[in-house]
Amino acid sequence: MKAAFINPSMGDYYRDAKVQAAITLSPPLNLAVIAAAARRGGHPVCALDLEGQPEMLEEAAFVAWLRRERPDLVGISFRTPLFPQARRLAEIAREVLPDAMLVAGGVHPSTRPRETVTRAPFDVAVRGEGDEAIVELLDGKDPAAVQGVTCRGGAETPARVLIPDLDVLPMPAWDLFDLRRYSSRSLVAKIAPVADLESSRGCRARCVYCTKGVFGNQYRVKSPARMVDEVEHARAAGFRAFNLVDDSFTTLTSRSIAVCEELMRRETRMPWTLTNGIRVANVNEEFFRVARAAGCYLLAFGFESGSDEVLKRIKKGATTRQAVRAVQWARKYGFTILGYFMVGLPGETEETIAETARFAASLDVDYAKFSITMPLPGTPLYEQWRPYIRDESKHDFSIHKPEPSLYDHPDFRWEDLERHTKAAYRTFYGRPKYVAKRVLRSIKRGEILREARYGLDFGVNSAMTAFNRR
Repeated sequence: MKAAFINPSMGDYYRDAKVQAAITLSPPLNLAVIAAAARRGGHPVCALDLEGQPEMLEEAAFVAWLRRERPDLVGISFRTPLFPQARRLAEIAREVLPDAMLVAGGVHPSTRPRETVTRAPFDVAVRGEGDEAIVELLDGKDPAAVQGVTCRGGAETPARVLIPDLDVLPMPAWDLFDLRRYSSRSLVAKIAPVADLESSRGCRARCVYCTKGVFGNQYRVKSPARMVDEVEHARAAGFRAFNLVDDSFTTLTSRSIAVCEELMRRETRMPWTLTNGIRVANVNEEFFRVARAAGCYLLAFGFESGSDEVLKRIKKGATTRQAVRAVQWARKYGFTILGYFMVGLPGETEETIAETARFAASLDVDYAKFSITMPLPGTPLYEQWRPYIRDESKHDFSIHKPEPSLYDHPDFRWEDLERHTKAAYRTFYGRPKYVAKRVLRSIKRGEILREARYGLDFGVNSAMTAFNRR
């Protein structure tokens, strides 16, 4: 059977969101991985990244592509905010290819499988990892006998056992994508194209706001040798840099150091980043020293809050003291540092939100992002705040541009959350010391125009507003 794998466009998911300036357009790793599994199973594959090929969003163009490729199975991977678009793509595919099997995968089908197959024309929703399930479906196995799937007819099979040895996975099928479409740089990507790579799956942390619907909480890793093989495979495909998208690359610090040492031993010499965020409780100074020497130049921390009491409440498993120490180490070795913070976490008060803003400013990281807390489907927080969600059929769960009509916060009015978020940006970006430092650093690096353009998008506009009010 021939498979076609589709990545929906993020559309306006990031539009008007400050974080847009930090987003690097890269070929979708999930499609490259699942296509590689199907190909190794002996099945021809094709892929369509609608984010990298926005012209294919035109229905006529999409229909022409389906008719040209004529796949027997159409797989669409998506998160909750993209469900309406995925549903429309499936509807078109059903009209054009009435006999094709339509398969949904990704975060939304994993956390809302029954809704996926009842509110859209998908035949099957794959729950969790799809590397093995997709091959069985392509082999012609009865979906009702494939573990980890929910079928349109009502059958739902037991969860599939997670893949224990990630080294057995095939290399991502990067040849399916035209890398010329991914040559644009961003605030965090000083060279392109950038390959998103995974060195591990799963997360042991218990944070109440995070979903683990795809990879679960069982932490599994690729060996350092396999990981660097994957980096070299990406370089051979034409990538000039890479970004590790692990839930937390430093879960086992000794192993993350070993990966860096293997990169240096092979003299890979590719710049790389850690933008998904690493945990301040799972790092030591040696990691930062070795990672910098191995080519990592930018990393992000998921700080979330500047209140230790709030951090305990959300089960972050970290403290503000650990955050301060981690930033000191990262700064010592010359990293560009992004900090992620949340506004309106469970049990927050106006004072804890202000405390978080002051804490972010005191850390003096290079960039800070403040997001209104979103109860994502599949998370403990979603279950806790379920009584406050206005309509569970809505899909506007964007953590970057939250929809006010989605839910009523138990402790704040929505306009107050927005006001506190703007105030946090002013507290961080409105410091004369911060602006002066960024300007001097940009001039020194010869990137003043580039950083000014991205900085205005990411939040320095808040600083300009603050200066105007002084």
